[in-house]
Amino acid sequence: MNFLILGTGGIGAFYGARLLNSSNEVTFVARGTHLEAIKNNGLKVEHPDFSFFENVKVSELKDINFNSLNIDVIILTTKSNSTRIICKELSQKLSNIKKSPYLLSLQNGVENEKVLCEYFPKEKVLGGLTRKIGAHIIKATGNVETLIGAIYKTKENTSFLEKLNKTINNSRIHSEVVDDINKELWKKLIINNGVNAICALLEIKTGILMNDKKLSSLVYGLMKETVSAAKACNVNINEDELNQMYELIKNFDSIKPSMLVDREFKRELEIDEICTVVINYNKKQNIDSAYTKTISYLLEFIIKENK
Repeated sequence: MNFLILGTGGIGAFYGARLLNSSNEVTFVARGTHLEAIKNNGLKVEHPDFSFFENVKVSELKDINFNSLNIDVIILTTKSNSTRIICKELSQKLSNIKKSPYLLSLQNGVENEKVLCEYFPKEKVLGGLTRKIGAHIIKATGNVETLIGAIYKTKENTSFLEKLNKTINNSRIHSEVVDDINKELWKKLIINNGVNAICALLEIKTGILMNDKKLSSLVYGLMKETVSAAKACNVNINEDELNQMYELIKNFDSIKPSMLVDREFKRELEIDEICTVVINYNKKQNIDSAYTKTISYLLEFIIKENK
């Protein structure tokens, strides 16, 4: 298959390298100094079970000629706070092409697919998530799993999902097609809201957080607030599923979540996409999000003070 990886950070680089290694066509999109580094030095990915260091096709989005590339799938791995900006540019690029590609989001949050559907045919938008992975530029860890599913199911995209699923599995990344991808996105948000902001606030890895009895109780409170927020979107997550998400992060490798890495590199944090969405959906139900408010508001304050 022919892929475009839109966002060559940790996740994008890992997936792109795996797909290339199994004889797929892959074009990477990057920008700035990262783009120049890949052009000059090649793309490097290190994982306990896999290593990759090769020259690859890479350019800025504005320089991509979609008619000549004949892309099957665009995989978005950028920060969620840039999704709408990217959609505006990408929709212009795709407006006159002969073959419309599918768009698969592997981003954080539960709103990306909704934004994509505003700019592209709904039947072409695929939801997805990657879990059990800690990935930053160059290094990745974990037994990576991918879940994918159609936002609006058709006979055509159901058939395409099976083909895509086989391709991802053949690249030695475990992948499954799920019936309700929206619920799976919320289940991932349970973990993200549970650990992302608090790790960035305290500047600690997840292992330190989850091995502290008092701090881990805060994580559980953050996760419960995410479960209640999901109900505003008609997504019901039971207590057993909540506990499964809690145990998953408790027993996973100790990693730096994305917000902590972004804070270290002084990049914009996905606070709105991970925390504020929980606060707002609970507010619609007249439910307070005391844990999420406290952690995210403190983190926002510290970030502003340190600018």
